[in-house]
Amino acid sequence: NWFYSMLTMSTALENTESFRANFTYAMLTDDKGEEMHKSKGNAIEFNEGADKMGVDAMRWMFAGTNPATNLLFGFGRADDTRRRFLIPLWNVYSFFVTYANIDGYDLNTPAPPVSERPELDRWIVSEMNELIQSTTVALDRYDPQDAVRAIDEFVERLSNWYVRRSRRRFWKSEVDGDKLSAFATLHECLTTIIKLMAPFVPFVTEEIFQNIGRNGENESVHLEDWPVADESLIDKRLDDATRLAMRLSSLGRAARSKANLKVRQPVGNIAFRLRSDEELELLDRVSPQVKDELNVKEITVLQDVSTVANFEIKPNFQLLGPKYEKGVGRVVGAISKADPSEVFRAVSANRPVGVGEYTLEPEELVVTAIDKEGFSVVTEQGYSAAVTTEISPELEIEGRARELIHIVQSMRRDAGFDIEDRITTHYLGDAELDDVVAAHGDYIRQETLSSDLVNGEAPKGAHVEAHNVNGLEVTLGVVKVP
Repeated sequence: NWFYSMLTMSTALENTESFRANFTYAMLTDDKGEEMHKSKGNAIEFNEGADKMGVDAMRWMFAGTNPATNLLFGFGRADDTRRRFLIPLWNVYSFFVTYANIDGYDLNTPAPPVSERPELDRWIVSEMNELIQSTTVALDRYDPQDAVRAIDEFVERLSNWYVRRSRRRFWKSEVDGDKLSAFATLHECLTTIIKLMAPFVPFVTEEIFQNIGRNGENESVHLEDWPVADESLIDKRLDDATRLAMRLSSLGRAARSKANLKVRQPVGNIAFRLRSDEELELLDRVSPQVKDELNVKEITVLQDVSTVANFEIKPNFQLLGPKYEKGVGRVVGAISKADPSEVFRAVSANRPVGVGEYTLEPEELVVTAIDKEGFSVVTEQGYSAAVTTEISPELEIEGRARELIHIVQSMRRDAGFDIEDRITTHYLGDAELDDVVAAHGDYIRQETLSSDLVNGEAPKGAHVEAHNVNGLEVTLGVVKVP
């Protein structure tokens, strides 16, 4: 009504419109969908909301909401927004600042040309330029929801794929071309994304800009030019390959989890069934990334899922009952006679399924994969992953080495050591621990910044903890090297 009164008064008094465009939302309700009233006790006063939620979290919630539906508003939903988006973004920023300070990285250091950077850098730069395009188009058509969704997805990829897969590049002590590429790429991503986000969340973006973005004359992110996409840096095939790697890694982690295989425990093989010949061509390109993500020695193509799993086919009575009514029994009989493997292939490809004289839609059937001995199988949206569950003695030793590294790294943090501090690690425990150190000592030293691994009791003043390392009882002590 306020906007309507503005328009009416402007027309009557000035014979002109009072605004060029007006974008509004539906009604604001509490987080249960009920209207807010003081008498109900569910109303949130603005200052209380701003103090407890943070105004940027409130703004991001609004901007990401479908304007045609009521906005469910509450402290819990604000917490979810911070946890899901704002905190991961801040963590990426904090990660960059931490390692830039350790290495004395100068923000004005000339960046290597994008074409000469590693593939991981070229991918996120490609995604960044696509984000500039999609965000610009969305805002030009007054569609903040699509812009927020695109930025959400980019930050998730930046945090959970780019930064995580680049950690070793920042950890290493030497500042070489690879490390400079990583610094330059992450800085470009952060400074670009805060410009895209500034209209939505003006305060957190200004905070980041003041620390790492002021390399020109402008005193505020809100005085910066809007980013312009460089289409020459967009590589669609590289984007498709990396997104396939992310999908397969997620599927593989689900297969490992199903078999209770920790990611730190190496496995011998994982086989994937893909949806197209184009994806098969991309598999070779992404295999090194997927192997590293899933801690697997070999990746193969799964031609026939029936070699690793049996299938149980059941009717979805919620859909078939109303559709066939009294004739549903004959449909069930036809389903029971169908070849489960054929039905699975059709359902996985989202194709209609022929059973006897009937043609059923994929959602009208419930297909369950039952693992064969030695495999853990997960299927999802036409993809399948089958991980071998047998662990050889060599893989078991390597798994213990990785678990040991994880524990020592946690002990470093608990002891209050700085990221770059070198240490001596002392260990006492079961005899099999010597096999772990003998086989993977160099790897353990490198990953934990241990100058030495000493078999014996830790000296007085060391940070000492007792642990179970995949079935081995061990006492560990860490001491900072002067």
